[in-house]
Amino acid sequence: MAALKRLAGLYLFVIGVAVTLHFLATQFYDPTWSDASLPVWQVLNPLQIIGVIIVLLVAIERKHKAGAESSDAPVTRRYLEANVLFFFAAGVLIAHLWNWFGVQWSDPINSDNQLWIFIDISLALMFIPTSIDLLRNPSD
Repeated sequence: MAALKRLAGLYLFVIGVAVTLHFLATQFYDPTWSDASLPVWQVLNPLQIIGVIIVLLVAIERKHKAGAESSDAPVTRRYLEANVLFFFAAGVLIAHLWNWFGVQWSDPINSDNQLWIFIDISLALMFIPTSIDLLRNPSD
């Protein structure tokens, strides 16, 4: 299980860095997100969804561990972090799927560029810290 967590951590780190770098780079070669950056996003979008699912699985595991300590204990930092990560990741996944479906399968394209900005920033903030935690503590 530790090897699988390390692999998931590495995956999240690579995708998190790729999304962050490409998100910033688009300001230089496709600031209006018209068409030049679309092929790269078409590759990254499914990889991002896989990453969010990994984050959700990590958060579910953390929720179970934090909730197993005691049902009537006060809220701990660990419990709060697990729940915030889980519900935030679930919300980002829903927003990402909605926007992605609008780009990938709607004609005409129906997506919100402001929502993409929120999603891309959120993914970096979820993927990179979760990946570091998985790489440092694969047995947790």
